[in-house]
Amino acid sequence: MISYKNRTTLLFAICLFPLLAVSQSAHKSLRKGDAQYKNGKYLDAETAYRKADGEKSSVKSAYNLGNSLMKQNRYDEAITKYDDAAAKTNSDSQKANIYFNQGNAYYNKKEYQQSIESYKKALRHQSEDATIKENLALARLALRKQQQEQQKQQNKENNKENDQNKDQNQQDNSQQNQDQNQQKEQNQQNEQNENNNKDQSQSQNKKLSEAEARKLLEIMDNEEKKVQQKLRRTDGGNKRVKKDW
Repeated sequence: MISYKNRTTLLFAICLFPLLAVSQSAHKSLRKGDAQYKNGKYLDAETAYRKADGEKSSVKSAYNLGNSLMKQNRYDEAITKYDDAAAKTNSDSQKANIYFNQGNAYYNKKEYQQSIESYKKALRHQSEDATIKENLALARLALRKQQQEQQKQQNKENNKENDQNKDQNQQDNSQQNQDQNQQKEQNQQNEQNENNNKDQSQSQNKKLSEAEARKLLEIMDNEEKKVQQKLRRTDGGNKRVKKDW
């Protein structure tokens, strides 16, 4: 579990700004915000800190406003206020606290690479802090796990896509085979029709030949009859009258 080490209250104790540097109204709002924060009334604390920050913006008002936003899980707003606070101080201890909590905000958002960068900034200002090092190690471990999960998910999606492509290829091949079979059947049908037409033509030619043959035979028969009749007439003309002996 990520460590906080009560850093959200540390700056109250180590703030280097003297009270005279802050207006009385802003100081009053800061005190009110501190009380609300300690009582767990973070929305009321936010209101007080915003008022103080508007009256007299300071590292303390920006930092504590970021902390109250953190407690409400409004991490993006908190991160912005921590950057604002860091820009208002040159204190190493304050910057370490600010970047530490900013790292926690990124960590809670599961933006582990940004969390690591914030922890590294904190270590630049407080290099021997064990809690910062611990959270940095946890962020690196979380990042590694996140990357592994992302890679696993990517592999899963790639495998799914490959399976879909495989199914599509199978469907395409099946359709292609079906088209080829249909074309083959069509070719066979065309060939059969062609053969049938050829057989029909041959049959018709054969019938015509038989008809011609019969006609020829009829003609020959008629000619033969004519010859026979002619011969009979000739024989009849040459017939002699028998004598009556």
